[in-house]
Amino acid sequence: MTGIDAARAAAWDALTGFDAGTIDRVADWIDACGLDQRDNALARELALGVVRHRALYDFVAATFLRPGPQPPELLRTLRLLCHQLFALDRVPPHAAVDAAVELLHRAGMSKLSGVANAVARKLVTVRDPERHGDGPLGRIPERMLPGDPAVRHGLPKLLLADLRPYLPGPEEESLAALNRVPHLCTRQRPGAPAPVGQSIVRRDGPWTWWDDTHEALTGPVAAGHSVVQDRSQGVVLDLTGARPGELVLDLCAAPGGKALALVDRGCRVVAADAAFDRLRQVRRALGDDGRLLVQDGRRPALAAGFDLVVVDAPCSNSGVLARRPEARWRYDEAHLASLEPLQRTLLLSGSSLVGPGGRLVYSTCSLSPRENQGVAHRLEGWRLLAERTTWPDPWQAGGYAALLVRR
Repeated sequence: MTGIDAARAAAWDALTGFDAGTIDRVADWIDACGLDQRDNALARELALGVVRHRALYDFVAATFLRPGPQPPELLRTLRLLCHQLFALDRVPPHAAVDAAVELLHRAGMSKLSGVANAVARKLVTVRDPERHGDGPLGRIPERMLPGDPAVRHGLPKLLLADLRPYLPGPEEESLAALNRVPHLCTRQRPGAPAPVGQSIVRRDGPWTWWDDTHEALTGPVAAGHSVVQDRSQGVVLDLTGARPGELVLDLCAAPGGKALALVDRGCRVVAADAAFDRLRQVRRALGDDGRLLVQDGRRPALAAGFDLVVVDAPCSNSGVLARRPEARWRYDEAHLASLEPLQRTLLLSGSSLVGPGGRLVYSTCSLSPRENQGVAHRLEGWRLLAERTTWPDPWQAGGYAALLVRR
C-alpha cells in the first residue's frame, strides 16, 4: 500500500501484534517497516494514540454497538477511527470512515464492514465541530464522556489508585498531563556551540526545547553538539552533585544518557549493565569516554570505593506513559511484584559499592510511591538527604530521584 493507506496499514498491523502480545514497543516495530518519514510519523501517531486512549475509544464506540463482547478486528478498526476523528484535526472524517472499511477488507473481515460503516457514520455525527481541549477529549461531547477518570485518561485502575493521593494539582489536569508528550529536549555538550533553529521554543542554560524533532536531530544532535535528554534526567543529575574527578558507577547504564552527562561533568565513569547488547548503546553514547562493564547489578563484580553510585532501576515507566503508552497496560500487581524485589536488590547492591563519604542516588522513570519512596526510604543504614519527584508537563517527563548517604 502507498501514501496514507500505508500508514494506516502499518498502524493496524502494529496494534494487532500488540494486542496479541507479540509486539512490545509499537513505535520500534513501525520504525522497522521502512515507511517514508511522513507515513512513519502518521503510523506512529495512530498506533500510539490508540494504545493511549483505547479505553476511552471503546467506551465511546460502545454507545453505538450492541451490548456484549465484540470481534477484536472491529474494536481495532473503531479505535483507529476514533483517534482520527477526535484527536487528529487534519484528517477529513470521510477519509477516516472509508479507511476503516478498507482495513477490514484488507484483514479478511469484510463481514464486519457493514457494522463498522454504520458505527463510523454515527461517530462522525457526534464529533464536536470545534475543538474545546487537547487530545480526543477536546472533540468528544461532554455527554458522551465516561464518568470514570481511569477510562477517560486510559489508565489502569490500580495506577490511578496508587497516584491519586499524590497528584500535584486538580485531578483532571494532573491525569491529562500523563498523556501529553513533552517537547523534545536536548542538552548542549560542554564547549559546543549553542544550538540554533527555527523551532526552538525554550532555552534554560544547556537545555533547549524544540517544536520540530527532525530539526533538532538533523542539526545539533547529528553534529554532536547536543544530545537528546529529557529534563527530568537533568533533575537526577543535579541531585547527584557530581563533581569533576569523582569516580562514578552507573549501575544500570543503558542506554547511556546519564553516564554521558556525568562524563560531561568531568567525572570518571564506569557504565555497567547486565546485557552486552544494551551496552552497545552505551558505547555509542560515550564513544571513547568512560569504561564499560558487563555485570549483573544484583551481584556486582566490583569492590567498594566509588564517590557516587547511581542506581537508575528498572521500573513500571509510569512517569513516561506519553512516550511509552504500552507501559500502562502492564501496570498490575503481578508486574509490580516482580519489579519491587529487583529494585530493592539493586539499591542494596549499589549501596555496597559506595566508598567512605560517598553518595548513593536511586532513580526511576516511575511516579508510583511503592517503586520510589517505598524503596529508597527503606534502605537500612542509610539516610535520605534529598528527593525529587517530577510530574509530566510540556517540558519534562515524570520520574523520581533520591540522594542517600550512610548514617
